[in-house]
Amino acid sequence: MISELLQGVLDHTPNPIEVPQLPNQFPLSTDYCPIDVPLTCSNKTEVKDTCCFEHPGGVLVLTQFWNYYPAIGPDKLFTLHGLWPDNCDGSYDQFCSNSDTITEVSGVLRSFGEEELLEKMKQVWKNNNHNDEQLWIHEFNKHATCMTTIQSKCYDQYEKHVNVVDFFRTTVAVFETVPTYDWLANNGIVPSTAQTYSRQQIEDTLTAQFGQPARISCNKYGALDEVWYFHHLKGSVRMYNNSLPDLYPIPALAESRCPEHGIKYLPKDFKPPAPTHTQPNLPRPTDGVYKHGYLKLSGQSGCLISTGKWYISGTCATFQLFKAPFGGYNLKSSKGFCGVTADGELICHRGQQPIQFEFDKSKNQINYGGVHVWSAFNEPSRFEQIPIFSGGKGSIVFKLILEE
Repeated sequence: MISELLQGVLDHTPNPIEVPQLPNQFPLSTDYCPIDVPLTCSNKTEVKDTCCFEHPGGVLVLTQFWNYYPAIGPDKLFTLHGLWPDNCDGSYDQFCSNSDTITEVSGVLRSFGEEELLEKMKQVWKNNNHNDEQLWIHEFNKHATCMTTIQSKCYDQYEKHVNVVDFFRTTVAVFETVPTYDWLANNGIVPSTAQTYSRQQIEDTLTAQFGQPARISCNKYGALDEVWYFHHLKGSVRMYNNSLPDLYPIPALAESRCPEHGIKYLPKDFKPPAPTHTQPNLPRPTDGVYKHGYLKLSGQSGCLISTGKWYISGTCATFQLFKAPFGGYNLKSSKGFCGVTADGELICHRGQQPIQFEFDKSKNQINYGGVHVWSAFNEPSRFEQIPIFSGGKGSIVFKLILEE
C-alpha cells in the first residue's frame, strides 16, 4: 500500500489516493480547491486564495530521524521529525501566529475520536527525551502556524482545533509515503557496526525511490542521522476524503551534510565503546549558556545594543546563545530573548518568547530562517539606533558575527 501511495504522488495522479487507517471522523469544508490552482512556487501572479495555495511556505519538507544512541523508535524505522512549510527560496518562517499555538495534542486528538492516529504517532513520532507530546506541540506551534491552508478561515464551519487534527493527519500520511529504512534495505544498505557507505550510494538509492534527490545529514561522528524530502503542493495541505494532498517531489533545497565516503549507518542496539582514558577536568558552563559575546556587523562599524538595534556611538551589548530544546539556538540580551517580527526585524525585549536561530560555528555567525545575511536601510548617524532585518531587503547588507 505504501508503494502505491508513493507511486500515486510521483505520477501526479488526480485520482484520490486512499490512506489506510485514517478514518475521517470530523467535519471538513465542502469547498474543494479548484483544479486549476497553480503549483506552489510556480505562479507568476499573486494567488489571493491562500486557503488553496500555500504561500510563502510553498515547499513542504518531510523530515525523519535515525536516532541510534540512545535508540529511539522501532529498530527498522526512521522516525518522524516533522512537516515544514519552507519558503520557495529555501528560507523559512516559524511561530507565525501566537493566537493559534496549542498546549496539548493527545487531548485534542482524542476529542475528535482520533485514538488510532494518536497510537500511530506514539510509535513513529518520537522525542529523544521520551516526551513525545512536547515534540508534537513544538512542531505544531513552530511550523503548522505558518501553513495558510489550515487557518480557521479556511473551514466552512470551523470547530476549534480541527486544524490541529488536520496537521497531524496529513503529516503522518505523508510520512508513510517515504519508508526510508525499507528503501535503503532493499538496495543492501542496512545498519551495521562494520560496514560503511558512500554518500552517493545512499543518495542514489533514495532518489530512485522518491523520484528526486533528498537531503541526508550526518552527526559529528560521520553517522547518518536524518533525511529530508522536499515537495511542492497543489491545493491544500488538508486531506479531503482521506486523499493525500497533491504533492510533487522536488530536488532538495539544502545540501546534504555527510562525508563523501565512510558514512556509518549504526544499528539501534549500538553501544559506544567505553573510554580508555579519562579526560582532564575542563571548566563547564553552569548557567546553560552555550556562547556569549558582542554581535558585530561584518564590514560595518558599531555593533548591536541590547534591543537588537544597530548603534555606532556607544558600548556593545553582551548577547547570550543557548542551545534550543529541539535544535537551533535561542538568543538573549539583557532586555530579554530576541525574536524576528513578521517584517523580519530583529527585536529583543522581556515579553519576547524564545525562537530558534542558527549558529555557524566555523564562522561564529548568527543566521535566521535559513538566510545567512542581515540588512539595514541606512547606516546610523551618531546616537541613532537603526533596526536590522533578516535577509537582504535593506540597502546595507552584512552578516552577524558573535565575538567572544
